[in-house]
Amino acid sequence: MPPKLTLILKATFALLMLAALIWWVQSNYGWLELLSAWNQVPLATIGLAALLVIGSHFLRVLRVYRAYSYHTCVDFRLTSSVSLVHNTVSFLLPMRLGEIALPALSKHQLGIELRYSSATLVLLRLFDAHMLALLLLFFTGSLWLSTYGLGQYAIIIPLSLITALPFCIHLLKWGCSRSEKLRFLLPLIQTPQSWLTLYALTMALWLIKLLALALVAAALGHIAIDHAWIATIIADGSALSPLTGFANAGTFELAFAAPLLPLGYELNHLVKVAVNLHLFIFVINIAVGIFGFIGLNPRTQP
Repeated sequence: MPPKLTLILKATFALLMLAALIWWVQSNYGWLELLSAWNQVPLATIGLAALLVIGSHFLRVLRVYRAYSYHTCVDFRLTSSVSLVHNTVSFLLPMRLGEIALPALSKHQLGIELRYSSATLVLLRLFDAHMLALLLLFFTGSLWLSTYGLGQYAIIIPLSLITALPFCIHLLKWGCSRSEKLRFLLPLIQTPQSWLTLYALTMALWLIKLLALALVAAALGHIAIDHAWIATIIADGSALSPLTGFANAGTFELAFAAPLLPLGYELNHLVKVAVNLHLFIFVINIAVGIFGFIGLNPRTQP
């Protein structure tokens, strides 16, 4: 296919995605009423939050690139496109169906065997779940223990998860080294430096993304920043659940509102904040997905 035609097709696809976004918001909520809430958010806060969320996407790129480089030499540009498209597709499709995009695109674009890319995905998702659990335990533990005057001991709760991680990795490494069928996993966990690098990138991407979302949620809904952290951790973490709708619609809003209702916030107010925050994430995901899609090669790499 001629390069110019390929570019036109990609641009057409990108415009269709944008049109679908505009129609979906208007038919479900109405743009004017919903977006009026953004008038009270400083532009500096919006800009900083957008940069942080985009930065988290590129930390995901670096994480996949590092994991693949343990196995073979890969092209950073193509790996970036594969990772960005996977992030967007996995966000858009329900029931985690979009996760298949990473092994499929990695095979097509980078020549990575399916079992290694699938194992990489599983390990990274486990690291994601571990990091979210740490953050949730820290914030909820602090909130709960503070009611008894023991807030300074909140760090003890997530420390148990931190100390368990190296032990679990060691067990996994031991099992892989003794099983011929699992030996292909060893590059991911062979040395402490290899898996700690992946985990450090996981920690960084979630901290900057959730900080951005918490800042936006706090500004949109006049929510206490520690409460905003709890809501955004659960809401964004709900995307890891197999029970999600298109673009996590509905489940995100429910997960955002549920933990804040017992703290005295009004349901309708929380839902509006959650929808606006969800749209913020949606737009950025579409933008980075388009960027990644344009960078994909039209043919399988040799």
